[in-house]
Amino acid sequence: MKFLKTIKAKLSKSLENNLSLGVYAIIIAIITWFVISMTLYPSIPKTLYNIPLDLDITGTNASNNGLSLISCDVESVNVRILGNRAQIGNLTEDNLTARIVADNVSSTGTKTLSIEITCDNKNIEFEVEDIFPETATVVFDKYDTREFDVVPDISKIKLAEGKIIDSDNITCEPDKLTITGPSAQLDKISQCAIITNSKLELDSSYTLTADEIKLFSEDGATIEKSPFKFANTNFMINVPVLTHKKVGLSVGIAGAPDSFDVSSLKFKLSADSITLASTTSNPEFPTTFEVGKIQLSDLDIGFTQTFTVNTMDYKNISSLEKVTVTLDDENLASKEFIIDNFNITNAPDNYDFDVTTTTLTVNIVGPEDVIAEITSSDIVADINLLNATLPETNSFNWDVTISFPKHDNVWAVTKSKVILTKEPKNASAEEE
Repeated sequence: MKFLKTIKAKLSKSLENNLSLGVYAIIIAIITWFVISMTLYPSIPKTLYNIPLDLDITGTNASNNGLSLISCDVESVNVRILGNRAQIGNLTEDNLTARIVADNVSSTGTKTLSIEITCDNKNIEFEVEDIFPETATVVFDKYDTREFDVVPDISKIKLAEGKIIDSDNITCEPDKLTITGPSAQLDKISQCAIITNSKLELDSSYTLTADEIKLFSEDGATIEKSPFKFANTNFMINVPVLTHKKVGLSVGIAGAPDSFDVSSLKFKLSADSITLASTTSNPEFPTTFEVGKIQLSDLDIGFTQTFTVNTMDYKNISSLEKVTVTLDDENLASKEFIIDNFNITNAPDNYDFDVTTTTLTVNIVGPEDVIAEITSSDIVADINLLNATLPETNSFNWDVTISFPKHDNVWAVTKSKVILTKEPKNASAEEE
């Protein structure tokens, strides 16, 4: 038993000596490899990945020429360097900086620029063997500030029944937008839309807060806003709401005797109706809109007249500017008469009057069957002096009103005048 213990102790001691020798051998081998590597291969290559590209051009020729870097197609680069093993062995991406070379840039536009690599530790030396990508495509421009008119967009607004938006008078406050950005990008802006996403149902005028700004090019394409800075993004939109109604058109008749039936006249109008609008919430619209008045004595066979539409206190939202009125004379006829019987009515008591004109030719118009049967005895020529301001001369012209007591649908188209003489009644009495 004692013999076995002795053998075991000697074997254990032998193994410990051999293990120590092995460790020493490994250490010596590493040191030898390091010495040989440093002696035979002092420089080694090393690749570092995803180094961010620094786009700061401060102090470069580009910056000194008032240029700004607008965009770049490279965000980061990979670089392969060659240097002393002891110096570059511990370098990481954080120790290196990648920059664009903008020293030769002096004008706006798109440029292809090289990329340089520097180290934050100036004592470390290395050679750049490869950069990927080697170049960057960069856009340079000058920043400018311009003012644009704004256009309100309220397309999502709803309206109560019978209401309409007065689109000609929608306003924004403020009414202009000041934008700072690259001049080439500013040149593309054709329209600045001030938008409200409100879905309110309006029944009266209202002021809304704008929700967003959109920029559009001349062809209607949306322009990205990221290159720009806005002096103001708070806008109010004033939305005027109108009450509207579609009404028919009519024509007024002037100079008609009280006994004349105006409804017997028929007209053809170039438009049937007009849509009127009012800023009042509950306006009283007319039953029909009168485009104008026509003198009865002007209504001859073949009559036509064009009126310019004037809606006065109402807004014309039909874009109806003119209406042509034509007499419907399909069943009408005209006839000429010579009359010699005149009535003087409402004469002042202090004068005697006499009609110097002996006969008067008049042209009358009416339904064919009535005109065919009418005679001179049906015609009354009235000289009405009610509230007349008489001239100083004894002889003067005065209007004659032609009427037809037996017919309410016949009229004269002759604007007739006769010569009257007057004589004071006291003077006549003294002569007698």
